[in-house]
Amino acid sequence: MLEAVRMGDADLAEERLRLMGTTGKAGTLSQNPLRQAQIIMISFTTQVTRAAMDAGVPENLAYAMSDSYIQTSESCTCVEQIQKLQTRAIRDFANAVKHRKLSPAFSRSVRKAINYIQSHVQDKITLKELGELSGLSTGRFSHLFREETGLSPMAYVRQEKIDTAKNMLLYTDYSVSEISTILCFSSESHFIKIFRQTTGLSPGKYRHTSA
Repeated sequence: MLEAVRMGDADLAEERLRLMGTTGKAGTLSQNPLRQAQIIMISFTTQVTRAAMDAGVPENLAYAMSDSYIQTSESCTCVEQIQKLQTRAIRDFANAVKHRKLSPAFSRSVRKAINYIQSHVQDKITLKELGELSGLSTGRFSHLFREETGLSPMAYVRQEKIDTAKNMLLYTDYSVSEISTILCFSSESHFIKIFRQTTGLSPGKYRHTSA
């Protein structure tokens, strides 16, 4: 099941999850069936989160998804709800991996910058630090980056932040204000403006129509 997550194959991951439910039985961790299921959900989510990060999903997104699923499981009122939550989680993590695997190949300097952007998407990133990281002059780096990605470095940073925001809107319960702060936008209004320019929708509308 975890290997299917690392492959980014949501259908296979879900199939393996169903197979586990019919061929295995967890040890008794609580005499309360609901609490038993909630404890297992925590372990399940932790392992799936690690598998997704192993396959390249940024830590901040993976942990945000993990926190959301664990918190949601704590509010479930029956075992069936948690089972449905597990299925949703396994598909969401596998699809997050699939999204990362579709990224094209880049030169070493550009890939190094992209990896840095993806792992620091919650930070304020400047063109100067990206240029220094690549080992190239700022001008040469900017030209190479645009040539390979089709975007300027800072436009790519904004796109990564918006892509992460989209995932957080879909897969977590963070508010628009919280997501704006986590992703280091200068203000909530600035975040909403950039999000609308990029997607054509406000963050709230995106969450409502894409859920």
